[in-house]
Amino acid sequence: MSGDNSAKRALIFDFDGLILDTESTEVEIWNDFYAKVGLTFTMDAYINAIGSNSPEDFHPAILLADREGEERSFEQIRQDFRKIAYLRCEQLEAMDGVVDLIKNAKTKGYFLAVGSSASYSWVQTHLNRLGLLDKFDVIVTFDDVENAKPAPDIYLKVLEKLDVSAENALVFEDSQNGVLAAHRAGIRAIAVPNPITSIQDFSLATAVLLSLANFNPDQYF
Repeated sequence: MSGDNSAKRALIFDFDGLILDTESTEVEIWNDFYAKVGLTFTMDAYINAIGSNSPEDFHPAILLADREGEERSFEQIRQDFRKIAYLRCEQLEAMDGVVDLIKNAKTKGYFLAVGSSASYSWVQTHLNRLGLLDKFDVIVTFDDVENAKPAPDIYLKVLEKLDVSAENALVFEDSQNGVLAAHRAGIRAIAVPNPITSIQDFSLATAVLLSLANFNPDQYF
């Protein structure tokens, strides 16, 4: 890093499940997909993949594609899911407290970033729709790194692009994988679990909150 970054403070936001509750919507869709073919969708394997985007992660389409008599391929099922997810998530509003925090932090001089395991097109589309895209100084997604969360790559890349030290940054996450990624990058994490991730282990988080409503970042710097 170059220059004096000691005075720079940054807030780094995860996207799915933190800015938008896309995860609850996606679970609803998988429940529908499974029910239509007489199967029951369970969270056991799925919950561990939330917040990541690794090839070895469990994907719900696998069990459907491998089902006896199934004519659709894994890729077809995944594409069908994505189309429905996009349409439903297009209707979602930002989660409680998020917009106010972003706007207030911007006026206070905080640098703002998104660090997401999703694709840039997904994040950019929704931030633009919500009128938040221009609030962020940096957006780092799975497209920019080799390893998704819980690897620290995404958050390390955010620090590099912002030219901010880890101790002067604060991450907001909804998943165990995300909190672990922040921890591995040396950044404190505020966990804001959603209805899907609330059963996960957030022992590595600096704090666990019900929402970002009335959150004051000054308390952490």
